[in-house]
Amino acid sequence: MTELVAQGRRSVQRKVTPPVLAGSAMGMAAFIADLVPETVGRFLVPAFSSGFAWGMVALVVSYYVPTLRSALAAGVGTLALATLTYYGLIASLSRQWLSGSAPPPDGFGSIMRASALWLAGSLFGGLVLGYLAHVFRTGTTRNAGIALGVALGLLAGEAAYTVLHMAFVWVGPMDSFVWTRLGTAMVQLLLAAVAALVALRLRRPPVSLRVFLMAAAVSTVASIASWHLIDSVRMTL
Repeated sequence: MTELVAQGRRSVQRKVTPPVLAGSAMGMAAFIADLVPETVGRFLVPAFSSGFAWGMVALVVSYYVPTLRSALAAGVGTLALATLTYYGLIASLSRQWLSGSAPPPDGFGSIMRASALWLAGSLFGGLVLGYLAHVFRTGTTRNAGIALGVALGLLAGEAAYTVLHMAFVWVGPMDSFVWTRLGTAMVQLLLAAVAALVALRLRRPPVSLRVFLMAAAVSTVASIASWHLIDSVRMTL
């Protein structure tokens, strides 16, 4: 009986440890990326503080678990812990609070509302990414192609939205802020494309390229629309 209990505990630890470590690490890395000077931050943000970065980590963690249920839990757990870690650090360790200066009106409330928004996003996004990772690993050639295409669209959505927004909506000057955002978005798009190419090469049996491209196109359009909605809600927080 004792041996069975020990084996059960080890099994739970193997399932829980990767999302806990990955989520906590991503939250801390995103917080650090926001603090460093802009000249350095423009290289760190795509890799540690973006929708692509967090989504990619959730996909990878979910891919390496054996069952659909554990993949869903891994996706949600990774993103939720990253969100809690990131906003927890903002509330407790940011320079604004440590300096002793008075926070802006409703500053803490704004942090709470933002964390609630992204926790809700973590629940939905984690379930979707966990499911896609599981289907890509275990599904048929056609289903795996759809899953990878949808995942690519989700990973590239934030960056694609940024590029379109700056190109067709932005009315301000084309200053260093705009070029930094565009550069960051282009890096994210490149990284998403590289990740998809690596997945296509490593997956055995290979997925249907035609199905993958069609799913990626549809998913990217839907993801852009979703990020437009998210940006509109975020502006009200």
